[in-house]
Amino acid sequence: MTTMTVCTVATAISARLEARFAEELASVEDATLVRRCADVTELLSAAESGAVTVAAISPDFAGMNGSVVAELTVRGASVLGVVSATSALDARQCEAWSLRRTHVVGSGELEQAFETLAHTGPAEHELSAAAEQAETSLATDGPDDGAAAASSPTSTTVVVWGPPGAPGRTTCATHLAQALSESGPTLLVDADTVAPSCAAHLGLLDEAPGVLAAARLVDAGTLNLHQLRSIAAHVTPGFDVLTGIGHSGRWHELTRFHLGRVLDLAAQHYRWVVIDVAAEVEADESLLFDTVAPSRVGVSSEAFARADHVVALAGCDPVSLQRFVQHAPAIIDLHDDVRVVVSKARERAVGGSASSVVADALERFLGVRPVAVLPDVRDALDAAVLRGTLLEGADGAPYLAAVRDLASELGADVAPHATRRRRAWRRR
Repeated sequence: MTTMTVCTVATAISARLEARFAEELASVEDATLVRRCADVTELLSAAESGAVTVAAISPDFAGMNGSVVAELTVRGASVLGVVSATSALDARQCEAWSLRRTHVVGSGELEQAFETLAHTGPAEHELSAAAEQAETSLATDGPDDGAAAASSPTSTTVVVWGPPGAPGRTTCATHLAQALSESGPTLLVDADTVAPSCAAHLGLLDEAPGVLAAARLVDAGTLNLHQLRSIAAHVTPGFDVLTGIGHSGRWHELTRFHLGRVLDLAAQHYRWVVIDVAAEVEADESLLFDTVAPSRVGVSSEAFARADHVVALAGCDPVSLQRFVQHAPAIIDLHDDVRVVVSKARERAVGGSASSVVADALERFLGVRPVAVLPDVRDALDAAVLRGTLLEGADGAPYLAAVRDLASELGADVAPHATRRRRAWRRR
């Protein structure tokens, strides 16, 4: 005799449908309603506790979006969309979120819906949803984008990190992205949730916050490659940038699920993806007991999890080096391929050859040696930021040459700086 597993159900359904759904659910033999949630936080808490196996949601429930659906799946709950027969918009939203099963209230098919969910675990649901979204994205991108995605080489993701104290992380990220763009289409993503500044470095102060525009489309379930490329600002041919959150107070609007979806799509077109992340990478200990609470470091954690290479910047002065030695072990523990780079290198700061003095200090305290040394060209950088451009001219040549060496270290096929033809600055 086969015993059917009883599904425990939590609902996050709008008032217009909740009572009717609960009445239908009472007649389903192998399902039990255990929680009627007042908000999405309560729903996520119920899923986190393991008390529910199915989350029944309606798209018009306050706060419901694609990120919540993804969170529920990660927490082990299967998601059932609940819609009205008269609301085609809600049905389309469930389809956009790639829900495996949607129930129309009053259709008499609720028991069949639970049978489907019982035979499809959350892990399978998650993979199916991701595959369906990827197919939908390619299908709606148009023939040109689809061809580009199919023929593009393997994408490589590079995270640029530095400890607190302005070691030159964004300067390195922007110029590294420009150098990499010569060996294939490159996307720079400003994922710094504390002090985003890629837009300011590139003279894009009037641009809309790109990552938040992408995040809203992820929540709606409609972000595709064509839209991603439209949202990104075009810096130079082959070099696009997805600008940051603008104000640091908006950090909670960008989650690891948003960034993950963006990176999935970017990998279909861009040869290189460079991610500028915040200095902080360790979670606040006070949040360890509240796993549903949003985490400011979640975006950085996702970036490190997706990275093929990590570039870690060590500033060239005693204070910056001390900060690097304190914070770098956490980065080294997070990723297997961390390339240490000395930034703002100058002899007067360390009383000798910056490359040898700093290299010896890093080897002594961390057991690592830098793969590149970026010289201090602050006057040229100040002038470039004031113009709203990247470095150019003789004053910036030493820095550009060092960045191009770093790009080669990461596997890019770039010519030496001296033979590089200057390209015109272009703004969309």
